[in-house]
Amino acid sequence: MNALLRMRLWTLGGLLAVVPFLWAPPSAAQSGTQAPFPDSTLALVDTLRAQGDFREALSRTSNLRDKYGDNVELLWRMSLTRVDIAKTLDAKSARKQQYEQALELAETALTVDASNAHAHLAKAVVEGRMALDAGTKERVQRSRLVKKHADRAIELDSTLDGAYHTRARWNREVSDLNFFERAVVKTVYGGLPESSFQQAVRDFKRAIELHDERFHRLELARTYIKMERYDKAQEQLTTVTEMPAQDPFDQKYLEEAKRLLKEIG
Repeated sequence: MNALLRMRLWTLGGLLAVVPFLWAPPSAAQSGTQAPFPDSTLALVDTLRAQGDFREALSRTSNLRDKYGDNVELLWRMSLTRVDIAKTLDAKSARKQQYEQALELAETALTVDASNAHAHLAKAVVEGRMALDAGTKERVQRSRLVKKHADRAIELDSTLDGAYHTRARWNREVSDLNFFERAVVKTVYGGLPESSFQQAVRDFKRAIELHDERFHRLELARTYIKMERYDKAQEQLTTVTEMPAQDPFDQKYLEEAKRLLKEIG
């Protein structure tokens, strides 16, 4: 395995791991199970996450879990909240600990209710994050799981914008591998599912239709840049700079959009 391919696969894992801030939940009925506590309790947790108070959100869900036991609506929220926390940490070891716990929570959520779309999305998100520090073979394996669970999330809930975003990112990064890189991955690691930039664009557009936010448009712009469609990228990036903040990571997305505008301008 040459150094260039190792670097490219590292990039694949890393970019797949950066997914949209996922907080807008369905009602408990959508999961196929009835939560044993008021929906207003879950709404408060979602509000805390949207405000960036991740540790308080985790504390509240943990307390509910202690009281009511494993419930899919709690578990997937706890998983994604640990991902949120990890994204704010600088120490690699601290992030890894959060991701490991997030993965366990996502897998438990799927054990409780394999028909819950958010549980599958949480699994896809965490697999991407875990790929950051994995070796090449593990990176490829986790990439397959990102695609598998993002697909399943969409099958179960066609209105879940985060699932379309995740699948779009997967399509873009896999499509960006060149012929030699694809050949090596196929020969050594059994290959990856089919992908295309066009599918990435379609999925990003669908995510925007469902929930218009900066991160969806920023990543659509990145895709257009990969496709050398700079006029389309500029349109998206300009829109990003004009949008109001919606989640705790929006300032980062805004700064990145401004940087990309200068690069392609």
